[in-house]
Amino acid sequence: MRICVVSGTFHPEAGGPPTFLFHLLPELVLRGHQVRVVAFGEAAAQHTYPYALQRVSRALPIPLRLLVFTAAVWRAGRKADVFFVSDYGLPVALVNTVLRRPVLLKNVGDFAWEFCTRHQWIAAGQTIDEFQLAAHPWRVRFLRALQHWYVGAATRVVAPSKYSARLVAGWGVAAHKLSFIYNALQAAPAPMARAAARAAVGAAGPLLLTVARLTPWKGIDTILRAMAGLQKEVAGVEFVVVGAGPAQAALQAQAQALGVPARFVGAQPAAAVQMYMRAADVFVLCSTYEGLPHTVLEAMQAGTPVVVSDAGGNPEVVTDGVTGRIVPAGDWQTLATVLAQLLQDAPAAQELAAAATRSLSRFSWPALVDAYEAALLALLPGKTAAP
Repeated sequence: MRICVVSGTFHPEAGGPPTFLFHLLPELVLRGHQVRVVAFGEAAAQHTYPYALQRVSRALPIPLRLLVFTAAVWRAGRKADVFFVSDYGLPVALVNTVLRRPVLLKNVGDFAWEFCTRHQWIAAGQTIDEFQLAAHPWRVRFLRALQHWYVGAATRVVAPSKYSARLVAGWGVAAHKLSFIYNALQAAPAPMARAAARAAVGAAGPLLLTVARLTPWKGIDTILRAMAGLQKEVAGVEFVVVGAGPAQAALQAQAQALGVPARFVGAQPAAAVQMYMRAADVFVLCSTYEGLPHTVLEAMQAGTPVVVSDAGGNPEVVTDGVTGRIVPAGDWQTLATVLAQLLQDAPAAQELAAAATRSLSRFSWPALVDAYEAALLALLPGKTAAP
């Protein structure tokens, strides 16, 4: 099977979609499939891939960038049996009005909502769920209609969670075209001893951790508010933020204004993230939107207790009081109370963490690879997986 993969982001860029493709595509090559990738980004120094890759620079002016990208998709698509799209479906939908290739589109979020949030086309703080129902000006309606068109034009749409699948169904995608495949974890190396990890990251007291792109919907402002109260209950508690993004300066200013001991350490390589996961006493993700939170799976794998918001796909990963704790999104008072409970009762926290680690069999990497290969092959009658 000849697969043309199209993505708006790609390795070594941070985030779930590029990491997912970076690990999945070599698996498909090993199974005998030919892969060609078209993605935005700059050349990665000293890294080779077992497939053809064309990057289109974001330094180009936007109209030229889109034209160059669409032309690259056209050229790659002519040699492909099938398109595999990671969110960025517009160029494929355009060229496919002529090429007529089957398309498997993995839709993780809502591009229109993210774009409108970044460019302040909608009210500050409007959640992804509120966005689906709100009245919008013409330019937002146009962007939503464009997105709904290219998602609906795919032969099959895969979401990473039941929540994400329901979101896409609300855009009018037919039920027979829509399914979900949970994100998954690869096998991890033997974890570092927790004491060694704490020493390596300079943890002197109780340590809270979040790993996220620093955007408004990740809810880091809520964690900072919770920390302001928590530090009165738990002596020496510190909050470490791993990640970078457009909200970083505002969040650092908020931490300083609240007098919260918060360390912003920026984006980190995978090995360093695993070290922070092991060092943390609690991992917290209080976002207002998640498709399926891969960082929560990683924290569970590391044996660290987790606290998440009730937004998006989070409740599909965490069972409250069994494999972690769930709090209402944006409710910093409840978050502070729950964090204090976990930090003050280590045996109970570790019982949750142990149950969480046992639950990870639902998120099997080999099963994910099988599922995506089967979804692609299903678009091509007569094609079967290699024995």
